[in-house]
Amino acid sequence: MSEGESTPAWLTLGAASRLLGVSESTIRRWADSGEIRSFRTAGGHRRVAAEDIRAIIEQGGQRGGSGAERIGSLALARVRRRLARTRGTPLMAHLQSLDEESRERLRLLGRQLVDLFARCIASGARHERYAEDARAIGREYGRVLAQAGVGIGTAVSIFNRLRRSLEETASQTASEARLPAERAVEAIEHVLELADVVLEGMADLYESLMPVQAGSARSRNP
Repeated sequence: MSEGESTPAWLTLGAASRLLGVSESTIRRWADSGEIRSFRTAGGHRRVAAEDIRAIIEQGGQRGGSGAERIGSLALARVRRRLARTRGTPLMAHLQSLDEESRERLRLLGRQLVDLFARCIASGARHERYAEDARAIGREYGRVLAQAGVGIGTAVSIFNRLRRSLEETASQTASEARLPAERAVEAIEHVLELADVVLEGMADLYESLMPVQAGSARSRNP
């Protein structure tokens, strides 16, 4: 669309569906959950906010690319919307207190994790194929938080907040990607198993630091 053309403020479900490459029922579900703004016309037809649809497109939710890329784009856009609704909570406030370098590193790791889950969903392969990458992401996630002075309890809570968003997203994204029911169930199970591996990697990192931390504590308290 050229700059000279006016953009409608509201779109039909069909128009939004074509722009994003997802079904109208998916758009309707997003509207029902409040993830995108909507209203009903006098005739009872649903309209959705064009601005919200454009935001999803800018985040990578448009049609195109490989199956993994498309699933990853849909998942990333959904995770961002879910996490945006948690702003102001104690855990998110804790994340905001980290230095910019740490926050940027965590954002990158989050994207890598979404991409990993997307490849798992798109390929239908068992989680073991991606376990090494998942564990590496978990260890780096733990390293960033540990270096920022975040304790393991808080680190696990922060990861679990992201994990819940990813798990909910995996279920809905598998449906939106129009996977057969049996394959969708298997993909979701593999994603849950991968999330466990990520958490194990983070725990491994913290455990490897415990002797160092204990030694530091003894040196401070002779």
